[in-house]
Amino acid sequence: MATITVDLSTDPISYSPGPEVKHGDTVVFSMGSYPASYTATVTFPSGNCLTVSASNPYPYELGGTHALVTSPLTVSVTALKRIYAFDATIDDGSSTRSEAKVGPIELDRKNGGIDVTSDPPKELLR
Repeated sequence: MATITVDLSTDPISYSPGPEVKHGDTVVFSMGSYPASYTATVTFPSGNCLTVSASNPYPYELGGTHALVTSPLTVSVTALKRIYAFDATIDDGSSTRSEAKVGPIELDRKNGGIDVTSDPPKELLR
């Protein structure tokens, strides 16, 4: 099984070795070259192809009180063949979320996708 690293610090987001995955592969989201004070939240607005567990709760949080990389996340054996778009919201830690703040909080938003390249095993689709 392969491991794909998604670097959120590049523009556009980069994938090593690439965004293509198969069932059972692992995906790791990384803060890359962002300073340790930055945080990120990764969400999949149209369906998540990764297995969620107690050790890897969803949405995926990085930085701040969390690690700068996620634990390895497994591509679900039931994920259908398609691109699973995700959104990453990056916060540099300078904005406050107090109710006294007026106006929107400025956050960096990035988009990417994980390409599941094969259909689930037929025995799982029955």
